[in-house]
Amino acid sequence: MIEHNFNEGKISKCQICNSSKLINIIQLGNQPLANSLLEKKEKIKNMYPIGVVRCDDCTLIQIDYIANQSEVYHLEYPYLPGITKTVDEEQKEFSNFLVDKLSLNSSHLVVDFGSNDGSLLKHLKKRDIKVVGVEPTNIAKTANKNGIETYQNFFNEEVVDEIIKKHGKAKVITSTNVFAHMSTLGDVMKGIVKLIDEDGYYCFENHYALEIIKNVQYDTFYHEHLRTYTLISLEKLFNYYDLNLVDAEIVSRYGGSIRCVVSKQKREKSSNLKSLINLEKKLLIENVESTFKNFTDKVKKSKTDLLNLLKNLKNQGKKVIGKSCPARAVVLLNYCEIDNTLINYIAEQPTSLKLNKIIPGTELEIINDDILLKDQPDYILLLAWHLSQPIIKKWKSKGLSSKFIIPLPEVKIL
Repeated sequence: MIEHNFNEGKISKCQICNSSKLINIIQLGNQPLANSLLEKKEKIKNMYPIGVVRCDDCTLIQIDYIANQSEVYHLEYPYLPGITKTVDEEQKEFSNFLVDKLSLNSSHLVVDFGSNDGSLLKHLKKRDIKVVGVEPTNIAKTANKNGIETYQNFFNEEVVDEIIKKHGKAKVITSTNVFAHMSTLGDVMKGIVKLIDEDGYYCFENHYALEIIKNVQYDTFYHEHLRTYTLISLEKLFNYYDLNLVDAEIVSRYGGSIRCVVSKQKREKSSNLKSLINLEKKLLIENVESTFKNFTDKVKKSKTDLLNLLKNLKNQGKKVIGKSCPARAVVLLNYCEIDNTLINYIAEQPTSLKLNKIIPGTELEIINDDILLKDQPDYILLLAWHLSQPIIKKWKSKGLSSKFIIPLPEVKIL
């Protein structure tokens, strides 16, 4: 029996194929939970290790420790995708893809799990598609207030039974940047199989191994992201549940994600899916040692270069602040040992739930970015570096004169 549900603690086998052939990629040290920010003067509650390993059998990349899931996805979880224009535009584009690619109409039901504030479902609803969300945190209440029917629960067979009883089966199940998150992957897979109709699809987007390697995105390895998928490993996973991975493409979301289409019926695999799998075989099987040595060398160099730059600027008396606080910022700041002795504060958009909190491990306060035009710091460390173009364009047009430090894939100043 292949096990896909894992308990809190150290993981000694692959979360997909259960192989014990796990090979270390990089250790990012003990780190706080990326979305558990602190009140002023509050102490860090828990730190958990982030060890990144790869499966030598199915090519999955995973972290090797599962933190307590109720701590990770606490009720006051602060992420709201709908407040970021770029993310909202990506959600709209994904909704259009679903309607057009899968020929959705008003008779069809779409269920999104990990639906957050309902920002994807909002766009589908505008196109007269029936929608239901599943979200475990209190953000479900926000979605319901905004007219998106949302079950406040983790996605499992129990909540699926409730949805089927009230709405029937789903033509399409979706998730954006959550399919790699849950420790109870087996429960999620059983829920998908039960909820999807016989001619239905599961469509999702998630961080993609090849894009993370290419863009040196070690900052996406945190306690929510238990798995970083390859298509080889995904194909193996879906085969266990008699589902068929039929299409995949790389999309821009979160610095490079994979968009997958999974069918209950057997269908022809797309040429794009086949091409990406062949590329994975070349990089992650035939040349696996050099692929990951190159990646870890670049990670370590980026840390050294960034720290040296910030220390030099500090010695020159320059004022440096951080901009934006996605979860990945917590990983980068803690791994690079950047705290309030090197940068003054983190500026975040005024609609964020993270304002006036402290980033654990750094003593850095998150404050309203309205201050930037008045403060005009010499340099801004852009922590949402994967969205650098729209952020820099926006602030330059407002009259901000600061120079921007881009930390990854390699340190540069714009």
